[in-house]
Amino acid sequence: MNKKYMPLFFAALLFGCAVGPDFEKPEYGQMPKSFDAENAPLFKAVEDGGDIEKWWEVFDDPLLNSLIERALEHNFDLNIARISVEQAGYQLGISKSGLFPVLDAKGGFAERGNMSGSSRGYTSAELGVGWEIDVFGGVRRGIESVEADYMAAEANKNAVRIKVASDVASAYFLYRFYCEDLSITRKNLETQEKTLKVIKERLENRLIAKLDYVRSEAQLRSTLSQIPSIEAQKESARYALELLLGLNSGALKEELKDVSGLPEFEKFVSLQVPAKLLERRPDIIEAEYKLHSAVAKIGEAEADFYPKFSITGNISYSAPAKANLFDSQYGSWSVGPTVSWNLFSSGKTYYNVKLQESLAKEAGVSWEKVVATAVKEVQEAMVSSVKQREKTEILKDVVKSNVDAYELSFKLFKAGELEFLDLLDVQRTMLVAEQSLLESRRQSLDNIILLYKSLGGGWQNNAENKD
Repeated sequence: MNKKYMPLFFAALLFGCAVGPDFEKPEYGQMPKSFDAENAPLFKAVEDGGDIEKWWEVFDDPLLNSLIERALEHNFDLNIARISVEQAGYQLGISKSGLFPVLDAKGGFAERGNMSGSSRGYTSAELGVGWEIDVFGGVRRGIESVEADYMAAEANKNAVRIKVASDVASAYFLYRFYCEDLSITRKNLETQEKTLKVIKERLENRLIAKLDYVRSEAQLRSTLSQIPSIEAQKESARYALELLLGLNSGALKEELKDVSGLPEFEKFVSLQVPAKLLERRPDIIEAEYKLHSAVAKIGEAEADFYPKFSITGNISYSAPAKANLFDSQYGSWSVGPTVSWNLFSSGKTYYNVKLQESLAKEAGVSWEKVVATAVKEVQEAMVSSVKQREKTEILKDVVKSNVDAYELSFKLFKAGELEFLDLLDVQRTMLVAEQSLLESRRQSLDNIILLYKSLGGGWQNNAENKD
């Protein structure tokens, strides 16, 4: 190749433009300045992330901390997400290889002859190099797109991480819910057995009709029948927890055998301003990278409108079988630039560019939807947390009143001043109230977990979060 052309090609390589639009970070114009319920007593505003990165530690439960840490290491879905990131990294490596020369080598042997019957063997060897000069940035835009896809895969992994942590916490508290439900049901069973004993004594003394005894026994049997169902649901909750940790069924049975009922949550939930969601929510980050990838693909498509420049070189040898293959008399070489330009494709390139532009528009709208959904989820979780806590406080008073009513009713019944049907009604109401309070407390914990999840809690937004 004439040396006078070399500076032109290297200048094209170093200073060539990248066609297509450059990505600009999207802005969400309707982001509220504050959350509706942020002034509720349950919340406190913070500047930094507060306790959101490892929000589960606010429950002060070492077993919960251990379960979540193990799940974050062994969960099936999270491991699949990690593999997806790994695959995206390999794809990025493949894409980046387009910037570098390609070197090929080949060799062979052939027997050549004529129709008279004489023949002669020949050996050959060839070394070729080709390098596409990315003048218009088609390769670089492709790399930019794949790199954004890689970052989107990383963000998706963090989204899975958040889900796993919240799912483990919910499953754990559901297991503890059923433990306490069993305790409440058995306690009420003891109360009904005590009542049945009194009724039996009064029946023997002919102070009441046998119908009251039958009714009391039926109530006791009805309460007893709830226990197998609760025990089955408790086991199902444990199975779900074991699956989240990537364990075989039964692996946590010994570890959870001494677990008690639901905890009381009396702490504050840390809140940042809504704009911080754009940095904290991995699904928003993922949507932004997908938008970036789509915008880069526009430039990759537009590059097909322009010519492609390459430098190719070749060294080859072909010699008789008994000769020295690499003797200079048998060798030849060539080197020089080449250009290819698709001048007509019946609109294929044009429509591909339009397609990529449309896909970028779709990705932009998808990003806006994800942001709007994130704000909605936080608002809903906050309101639900506040109102559920209010409901729980009311139900605590309901339970206390029902317990007091039962104790008074039982004394009156023993004294013969209250009909059994009235006592039976008080017993039923007390059990329903206690179970309603327990369900409300569980729902309250679930709402707190959902709030931390919707705030993007459960991962670290920094370089150390490369698991």
